[in-house]
Parts: sequence; structure tokens; C-alpha cells
Amino acid sequence: MQHNAEADGTMKSFITLILFVLLFSPAPAWSQVNSILGYYVHADSAADFPRLDKELTILCQRQVGTNFITFIGFQGENIARIVAVTLKPITDLRKEISLTVDFQGITPIPGTITTWGYIYDRNNDGKIDYMVLVGGAAPFKDDNFPSVFPPRGRPLTKEQINYMVGQSKIIFNHFADDNYDGTIDALIQADADSTRDWIERRILVRSSNYDGKFDDVRAFRTALNESVDTIAHRGSSIPYHPIGQAAAAIDQKMFETKTAILSLINHAIELCNFTPDQLAKK
Repeated sequence: MQHNAEADGTMKSFITLILFVLLFSPAPAWSQVNSILGYYVHADSAADFPRLDKELTILCQRQVGTNFITFIGFQGENIARIVAVTLKPITDLRKEISLTVDFQGITPIPGTITTWGYIYDRNNDGKIDYMVLVGGAAPFKDDNFPSVFPPRGRPLTKEQINYMVGQSKIIFNHFADDNYDGTIDALIQADADSTRDWIERRILVRSSNYDGKFDDVRAFRTALNESVDTIAHRGSSIPYHPIGQAAAAIDQKMFETKTAILSLINHAIELCNFTPDQLAKK
């Protein structure tokens, strides 16, 4: 009996220790499933492999100031999955919104309207807190990308053109309000090769304390937790290369601009009287 009592005491102490560790140890970043760290994989996959089995339909369209905010879903559903912000009302989704890459000659393009993206309400409070916005269209480098591929402006062979077309898709950039206060505090931005209009990698920029200070900055190609490159930056300005443009920077102004878009969208959601069940979660 004494042995059993000692064993029971030891077991209780062990369980108490485990509970203490679980309760008071800081949760690892990667356990934050609904933050940009955990949500990116789902949101990126949904954008890269869109549903093409159902037609798009306009659920609600409202004018806010000089902009028309259009909420779009799939026929047979009543869930807003896509939003477009335009200066004129959308009248023909088939002609104006393309979920897959298009081409002008051999140049990839995202369709007639480029100011659209996927939206999510992760915490079911009736407000959008995650946006996956179109950033253009371009080919993406893979592990087979040849180092001798010509830089921009140089002629391409037929084989090189076919390879480029096969690697092309719509570029999506991710913007997250991870503490649900209406302010964007994390993003993932596509970064192009400086000598070719190919996407080289993606850059994560995050303020983990939600104080506007970029304390989590990393570059990756496929897996977000696998850093492939270091980024020289001063904390408040992170350089990157947009497609077809000179070098630019991810800075506080970019965060403020996307916060303004988020606010515009959420105002339109109120005007449309959407319930939380009518906003996409996954």
C-alpha cells in the first residue's frame, strides 16, 4: 500500500508539472493556426487552385465614395469569397474577372480587372481580417529554372517561351490583421528577379507585437518556415522587386494603404448586411 501511495504521489506530481508547462510556456509561433504563419498555406492554395466548376455570381455591390465594392461568390452558395474594388460597377463577371492567368501574346496578365482578391473572416466576427490580393501575373521560378535564361528584353527561343508560359500564373500577395483590430500587421509579398520578370521568392514581413515594428522578416520560396535568403533591411523598409517596375520597398505606407482597403471592404460589408455565416472562413 505504501508503494502504491508513493507511486500515486509521483504520478500526481508529474501531471501537475505537465499542466504547468502547458499553461505557462509560451506557445510556439507555428501553433498560431489562424495567424498569417499558419493560414498562408490554405489561402495560397485556394488562390493558386481556384474552383472552376461553378460560375461566379455577384452577391452585393455598393458604392463607397468614388469606389464600387463588389462581393462575389459561386453560384448555388451565399458566401462572399471574392471582393473587387473598382471605379466603375462590374456588369459582366465572365469578361472582367479571371481566376486563372491570361496572356497578351506571350505576356501573362491577370485579366481585365486586377483590383480584386480573396477575402476571409477567420474569427467569425463578421469582418474581413485576411486578404489575398492580385499583384499581377508572371512566371514563377522552380528548381529547374535554367541559370542561362535570357534577361528581360532579350529574345526567347520557342522552348523558352513554352517553359515561361507553363510557369506563369496570377501573383497573389497576402495581408493579415492578426489581432483583429482593423489594422494590417503582417504581409507576404512576391519578389521578382531583378534582371527578369520572374518571381524569385516571397517575403514575409510581420509585426509580431502589433506595434508597427517589423520584427519578423524572412524570404522563402515554397515553405514559409524554410528561409532561403537573408534580407538586408533597416527594420522599417524592406526592399523588393515588383514585376516590370524599378526596385521598391515594403514599408509602413504599404501597410497603411492595405489597412485603408480593408476598412473600405468592411464598411461595404456593413452596407450589404452580410452575416458572419456569409463570409468565407476556409
